[in-house]
Amino acid sequence: PFIHWAKEREEAYLKPVLKLAVTVLPAITCIMGALYVFWSAVPWQVPGLLVAVQIVLLQLYNKERSKVLSMVYKHEASLKTYADMLKQLEKKKFRSAELQRLQHILRDQKGQSAYEQIQKLSKIVERISNRENAMFIFINILLLWDYHCMIALEEWKSKSGGLLKSWLEVIARFEELSSLATIPFENPDWVFPEIVEKGAEQQRGLMARQMGHPLLTRKRVTNDFTLKEPSGIALITGSNMSGKSTFLRTVGTNLLLAYTGAPVCAQEFRCSIVEIWTCMRVSDNLEQSISSFYAEILRIKQIVEAAKGNEPVFFLLDEIFKGTNSHDRHQGAIALIQQLQKRGALGLVSTHDLELGELERESKGRIKNYHFREYYQNKEIYFDYKLRGGISTTRNALYLIGLAGIEIEDNK
Repeated sequence: PFIHWAKEREEAYLKPVLKLAVTVLPAITCIMGALYVFWSAVPWQVPGLLVAVQIVLLQLYNKERSKVLSMVYKHEASLKTYADMLKQLEKKKFRSAELQRLQHILRDQKGQSAYEQIQKLSKIVERISNRENAMFIFINILLLWDYHCMIALEEWKSKSGGLLKSWLEVIARFEELSSLATIPFENPDWVFPEIVEKGAEQQRGLMARQMGHPLLTRKRVTNDFTLKEPSGIALITGSNMSGKSTFLRTVGTNLLLAYTGAPVCAQEFRCSIVEIWTCMRVSDNLEQSISSFYAEILRIKQIVEAAKGNEPVFFLLDEIFKGTNSHDRHQGAIALIQQLQKRGALGLVSTHDLELGELERESKGRIKNYHFREYYQNKEIYFDYKLRGGISTTRNALYLIGLAGIEIEDNK
C-alpha cells in the first residue's frame, strides 16, 4: 500500500488556490482572534466565523485524508531506518561494478540523493505525528494542519514518489547481498558449489563430500552422498531419531544455498539445476476442513504435477502417508515412488517401511537404499548419524516406548 500510495497523485492538493487558502486563512483567523482577545478591536463573530469556515474545510474529505495520513504515519520508524541505511550506502566507496550500479540508482537525474528525499519524507511524517497529541484537534482547526501535511506529502510524491520503489529495491538487494556475504565470512571452511548448467553433458543429480547441516555446529556430523541418473531416487530407512529427516533437510538446505550463490556446508559440492519440492512438515487446516493426511495428499499432488512438466524436479519426502494404515501406506508409497521414478524426478524418501527396500531390486538399481542406525552401550542408546548403504536392520521404537514407562511383555 505504501509504494502504491507513492505512485498515486492527488492533484487537488497541488492546486495553488488551495495552498494559498490554507496558508492565508489560518493567518487571518489568528490575527482576528488576537485582535478580539487582546484589544477587542473586532467583534467575536469575525474570528468565530473564520473558525467555522475552517471546521467546514476540515470536514471535506476528512475520512479519505485521515486514512492516508494514518497509513503514512505507520511507516515513521521504517523511514528513519531507511534514511540511515541510504546515508551509509551513498557515502560508501564500492569496487564492485554491481554495487556501483545499485549505488547509482540512489541518485536521480538531477543529482538529488535518495537519502535526502527519504529524510525529507521522514520529517513530513514527524509533522503528521502531531495528530497523536491530545491538543491536536484545536491545532488542526486553527492551522488546518492536516491540509499542510497532505500538501507536503503530495509535493514530495510529485518529485520523488515514482522512485520510492526502486530505492527500496536497492536496500533489499544490499540486505540480500550482505546476508550472503556473511555466510563465507562466518564459515570460511565452507565451499562454493559447482553448478551444472542445463544442457550440460554431465548427468543430472547431486554429489557432495563431507556435507553437513548448515545450522548445526558442535553436533554436526558430515556425510558423503551422491545421487545421479540413472539411480535418481534414494530410499532412506532407519530407526527413530537416527537422522533421516535431518539428512533430508541437510540436502535441501545446501541445495538452496547453492542456488542463491552462497557457499555450502561441505568440502565439495556439485549439483544440477532443479526445482526443489518438499513434503515434510504438513499440518491440518481446521478452517478449511483439511486433515493432515489430506493436506499431505494435496502437497504430493503438486509434486506429481511438477514432475510431469519440462523442468527437472528434485523432491524430499519425509515418511509419506504416515496418517493412514500400514497396508495403504505401503501400496501408496510404492505407486508414488515408481511414478516419480518413471517421470525422471530425482529425490530422497525417508521411511520406516522396510519392505520398500525391495524397490531397489525391482527397479534394477534406479532406486537405491540407504540407512541410519543406532547402537547400545550400558543400556543407553546412541546414534552416530552416519549414512550407510542398504536397508536398516535395527529398530528402537519398543526401547523408546519402554523409556516412557510403558511395560511391554514379550510374546513367546
